[in-house]
Amino acid sequence: MPIFGLNKIHNAFIMNWNYLPGTTEYFFIFFFVALYVVYILRTVRIAHQLKSTARSLIVKVILRTLTFGLLLVSLLGPSFGDSQKEVKGIGKDIYVLVDLSLSMQAGDVTPSRLEKVKFELSRFVATQAASRISIIVFSNEAYVQVPLTYDSDALKTFIQSLQTDLVPGQGSNVCSALELAFDKMSQNESPEERSKMMVIFSDGDHTSYCGGGVFNNLRRYGVTVNVVGVGTATGASIKTADGLLRTEDGELVVAKLDEKFLQNISTQLKGQYFSLNNVKNDMETMSQLVKSTTGSFVNTRTMMVDTNKYYYFLGAALILLLMDVLITIGTFRL
Repeated sequence: MPIFGLNKIHNAFIMNWNYLPGTTEYFFIFFFVALYVVYILRTVRIAHQLKSTARSLIVKVILRTLTFGLLLVSLLGPSFGDSQKEVKGIGKDIYVLVDLSLSMQAGDVTPSRLEKVKFELSRFVATQAASRISIIVFSNEAYVQVPLTYDSDALKTFIQSLQTDLVPGQGSNVCSALELAFDKMSQNESPEERSKMMVIFSDGDHTSYCGGGVFNNLRRYGVTVNVVGVGTATGASIKTADGLLRTEDGELVVAKLDEKFLQNISTQLKGQYFSLNNVKNDMETMSQLVKSTTGSFVNTRTMMVDTNKYYYFLGAALILLLMDVLITIGTFRL
């Protein structure tokens, strides 16, 4: 027989499990064994007092033990045999632009604007498994923190490492981040011509306004840019290692959300504006919008998947249970 035929037969007899035994399963096993040990000892003692035997009890014990075992196996989700499944990959290239200016340390969003962004961004990445994601960080200047990748674990690791001291300067130049993202986007043309979009996380505490050129380029290429405004219009002071940030004159610096500036960017680039603060959190809506946006066909591949065959064991357990009910056996022989 050819080797691949032997491998197929071998795989058909390998048992995999969808769930591992836990505390609940071990508790029921212990309870079942303890209950039957007590039951058997009590029955044998009574039979001894009646000067009889309880050998017929063995039939019921075996029957019920098999029933219990089959029910337990079915709960653990046994899988065996191979099944082919065709999987179509449809995804997007998403460029995430994260503001790392000092104002993102403001505490009007708990625990801080940046920490809230990191938490929500990790959840966002988890919802976009079919898409490649790149992270670009910016302050006065912009840098690529993570190039386009499918690796969600690597993305989450880099997200947790985001700090305001990763990029120089105290300002927030969203325009430089948009220009860098567009340059990378235009350099990464692929045969699949994947759909491309951007998501900006910023408080809008900007140092410059964007020229019309970057907006025109993004509109011409059909790139949708969604903006997440982080913070509040009231604002808050900025925490640093040396205490609260102050001006040279000693005045306390209060970082406020510039919602109008960020809404203008989303409007210019045919995207939507979302809020992220302690009162309003639009991240779920934004994630679903990005996920539902039409992506491009990437490829088709055939996968071998295990199939859960719990119903075989459950059916056998029910048959044995029915037999247990219908079959009457005298416990004692007088």
